[in-house]
Amino acid sequence: MPVALITGGGSLICEGIAMTLSARGWHVVVTDINLDNAKLVAGKCQGPGSAEAIHLDATKPEQIDAVVKDILARHGGIDGLVNGAGGGRGIGFPRMPFVEMTHDYWTRMLDANLNSMINVTHAVLPSMIERRSGSIVSIAAGRGLKGGRNAAIYSAAKAAIIVFAQSVAQEVGKHNVRVNTIAPGNAEARWKKPGDEVRSPLGRNTSPEDVGKGVAFLLSEDASHITGSCLDISGGTSLH
Repeated sequence: MPVALITGGGSLICEGIAMTLSARGWHVVVTDINLDNAKLVAGKCQGPGSAEAIHLDATKPEQIDAVVKDILARHGGIDGLVNGAGGGRGIGFPRMPFVEMTHDYWTRMLDANLNSMINVTHAVLPSMIERRSGSIVSIAAGRGLKGGRNAAIYSAAKAAIIVFAQSVAQEVGKHNVRVNTIAPGNAEARWKKPGDEVRSPLGRNTSPEDVGKGVAFLLSEDASHITGSCLDISGGTSLH
């Protein structure tokens, strides 16, 4: 059974990812800084795969190293990494003009959205390279494709995720490791209220299931010749 590690797994988007992967036969390791949310998501994974929940602060390299070593020891490898940790308003970063932001605001924003992804990717890649097998999918955002008003640092972080993946993909392709990103837009979230504005030309917000199917595709052999790409799953809200 292939093993997938998901960071930020307690979010609604990652719930859709975990459930989709479990339904397709993956063992899913759902990690989150909030263990209760991780357990909630893991409990919704009904298989034929399986799931477990682990506490992880993806901004803490020492915690990441310990979790990765534990997974490798118990399962023998990590076949898929989904970097889902991060966010904006949902994790306490209100939108505001850049000139009103403080150094502390953008440092914490970059740590949560960019450095967390770099930390976990750096910890997992060596084992994938050694096994000559693996796929990484990082969750960016439509804001990373075209920027957004009152979201300068968030947009910059998500754009950096996309270009980081393009760069690392060129380094690890020779080891049969693929690195891609997904850019959701106007996605459903736990913190959003019912009836929030729908901007998609398709007439609905991006669902967790939409993102889950995209991630499952990029992790699968169906995407064996795809690396360094960014899959726009925004329903057209991120046209660029």
